[in-house]
Amino acid sequence: MTAHARPGRRLGALAAGAVLVQVLAACTSRELTAPEDAEPRDDPPVQATAAPEAEPAPTLAGDPRWAAPYSSPPRPAGDGFVGIAMSEGGDLTFLGVDAEGRTRWSTPRNPSCTAFAVTEDESGQDLVVLLDSDADPASGLLATRTTAAAYDPHDGSLVWGPTDVPGTLVGPGLLLAAIEGSVMSSSSGPKVALDPETGAVSADEEEDGTELLHEYQGTLLVREGGELRASESGSGDVLWTSGELDPPEHTGSGPDAVAPGPAPENGYAASVALSWEDPDGEPVAHTVHDLRTGERLVSFHGREEPRVVGNKEDLTVVSGPHPDGGQLLVGLRGSPAEELWRTRLPDGPRLDAVVGDHVHLTDGDLTRLVEVRSGETVGEGPWAVPVAAAADGTALVPVGSEGLGDAFAAFAPAP
Repeated sequence: MTAHARPGRRLGALAAGAVLVQVLAACTSRELTAPEDAEPRDDPPVQATAAPEAEPAPTLAGDPRWAAPYSSPPRPAGDGFVGIAMSEGGDLTFLGVDAEGRTRWSTPRNPSCTAFAVTEDESGQDLVVLLDSDADPASGLLATRTTAAAYDPHDGSLVWGPTDVPGTLVGPGLLLAAIEGSVMSSSSGPKVALDPETGAVSADEEEDGTELLHEYQGTLLVREGGELRASESGSGDVLWTSGELDPPEHTGSGPDAVAPGPAPENGYAASVALSWEDPDGEPVAHTVHDLRTGERLVSFHGREEPRVVGNKEDLTVVSGPHPDGGQLLVGLRGSPAEELWRTRLPDGPRLDAVVGDHVHLTDGDLTRLVEVRSGETVGEGPWAVPVAAAADGTALVPVGSEGLGDAFAAFAPAP
């Protein structure tokens, strides 16, 4: 079962998306062994035969290059992709595939309760963090131990781990917790945060008395009392606090009236949305800040919540209400964030994904494409939204599935 987070949840709620994919069955024992290097493989690409569920955008070449071996949406990692393949017998395997469709490595995991995320170490190298557990749904045994381990996406070599964690990835980033009730619940137990450089637990809600809100590539945002605080995951050095932030104009509220805003739509976002509230606790404005520096990047007045979506290349797009009607779309790059562009669009198309070089806004069956580095609209049509794109622009598009789970075909960028 793949769990997808719904839009609009607050930071700290169950989050799944871009660099966070969860596969959860019962979670409700097998022997848990220490992780090892993944098995090297050199499987050739498989010819794509299934037709796309919707026409690929004109920014992609017309014919698919190869069929992806994944059963659920993969994520870009390294120069290729990482994702999950499920067999008819119920076995689950993580696969590392390059942009040409060759499977480079594989490693099995417990199919009853696992998840993965993509992050970066201090040198900017990608890491794939995989979970494992001793849950055994066949005998009705719940997991008594869950661990996390990080791998190099290029060759599947083990980088760090195992680290004992309380449960699955809940995000944003490397935040983990036990899910209460059903696997689709947004309620979780106390969370921990992992340092992506070492895999060590850098913060623990139960021990520290703080609320963990957002982790992104070594930066951690927490709430303690009425204060929001960003710090380095490894050293714990404080980067900024909410008391240092100026409220947006015309809010009529002071810095102590700031609260977590809507969670980013995926774990790639290097920015965080905050909500500025009146004395009754109602939002009167929202701001979006660089997670690492605290710099205010965009302001939106009123109760409507903005949306924040990023991609693997540290490109972030923010959407929210424009003061003159319609919606404001802002493109940001890196951290400290550089504003690339801002543009006004009509109401209707909703910010959906940032995949490769394009922003995808959807309105029913229509997709509006916006070039991510310029903000220029490419066009609009009944086009499929890719689930992931490699560094060379190869994009994976949903196609009709004849087997277990989803299916995807690879398309090259249009010449």
